[in-house]
Amino acid sequence: MKKLQTLLIIFISTLLCHSCKTDVDLYSEYEETTVVYGMLSSRADTNYIKITKSFLSNAQTGSQDYSLSNYDYKLDAKLIRVSNNSVIDLDTISVYKPYDPESYFYSDVNQLLYYTTRPLVPGEEYKLLITRNDGVEVSSSTQTVSEFTFSKPQGMAINLESNYIAPIEWYPSNAVYYEVVSYFHYRQINPGSTDTIDYTMKWNMGSGIKDNLMFDGKLRINYTPASFFSQLASNDNILNNSPEGVVRLIGKFEIVISSCGEELYNYIIINNSSSAIQDTPEYTNITNGVGIFSSRDNRSKSLSLIQSTQLMLQNDYPQWGFRTVAN
Repeated sequence: MKKLQTLLIIFISTLLCHSCKTDVDLYSEYEETTVVYGMLSSRADTNYIKITKSFLSNAQTGSQDYSLSNYDYKLDAKLIRVSNNSVIDLDTISVYKPYDPESYFYSDVNQLLYYTTRPLVPGEEYKLLITRNDGVEVSSSTQTVSEFTFSKPQGMAINLESNYIAPIEWYPSNAVYYEVVSYFHYRQINPGSTDTIDYTMKWNMGSGIKDNLMFDGKLRINYTPASFFSQLASNDNILNNSPEGVVRLIGKFEIVISSCGEELYNYIIINNSSSAIQDTPEYTNITNGVGIFSSRDNRSKSLSLIQSTQLMLQNDYPQWGFRTVAN
């Protein structure tokens, strides 16, 4: 989901820059346009929604002026659970963004976010309703991602020695796009040091839309277990930080399935189009505003490497210094 979040950050920047033209005039001349960015998750302790506005200014100077793209009053913002019409009023919190000399947009300021700590129900439709001081109502809706569980790998340990294709399987939810990433965790002690440093190798295992991943009523991503070792061989820390005598303690192998709602998927597809006709992003699901309001979810399964895989990692690749299991 980090890739998806990066695309969304670019989206907000594009809205403020209008394709990086020097003169900014977003969507309606001399009229205020509300910009919304929100991703709901029923598994999150806190759900945040960023609400800003367009501005008319020189992008080079205006992008650093926080007041131009942010409201000087608290908006009336709420989430409404559609099935029973229950209302969640959104609170505000000021979050500091540290100074970044390379940031095109404002830094070294406090940014206002709208949030709730109220738990959201999986698979339910929520409406976002924002009322501005001028009476304009900005709205959108999305359905939170419903629950889903792993089917494979089974058990609590994983074999990464086989050259045969193996599946990661899970039962489907109402999400339309899925991405599977694994993380191999280990601890490292460099020679002459007593400090133990935690490291993680990320392995992108596959992604796709729901319809393309469906197989016998389940969703599936295939991978070759033994390619784990080639992934390690190309890892930056393994390549460039393996002095003689290094000790690495084997940790957990974690599989994470990230998923997102239809609105976010549509935005990514449309705004990454190779069309030469489309000059600026066209997709938004915000009524009386622009932006994106959708849903996401992450499911993870933590596994141990089976003993034979640990021994192979230790004995067949002694230059990497892997040892036993790190708790």
